[in-house]
Amino acid sequence: MRPDILVYTDCMRILKVRRVGNSNVVSIPREYEAKGFTPGSSVLLDELPDGELRLLPADKVREQIRKVGRRVVDEHREALRILAEHDPDDKAQRR
Repeated sequence: MRPDILVYTDCMRILKVRRVGNSNVVSIPREYEAKGFTPGSSVLLDELPDGELRLLPADKVREQIRKVGRRVVDEHREALRILAEHDPDDKAQRR
């Protein structure tokens, strides 16, 4: 019997937390390497308000931030241009 729990259409896996030195460690199964969890890669550990932990590959987070940034720039180009031209030290502009 596999220690998996079927939830909706995704599969949750029960893993053990182990102590290695002064750290707690959870091993990520090898099948997740294709999703960016490769040996030596960086991950983002996010604690949600309810205490749940979410683990994301850092490369995918960077990619998402870039995608959102491009969308914001595209949608608000005029506002960003006005902000870029604004000089808070220019007293003549404030009049």
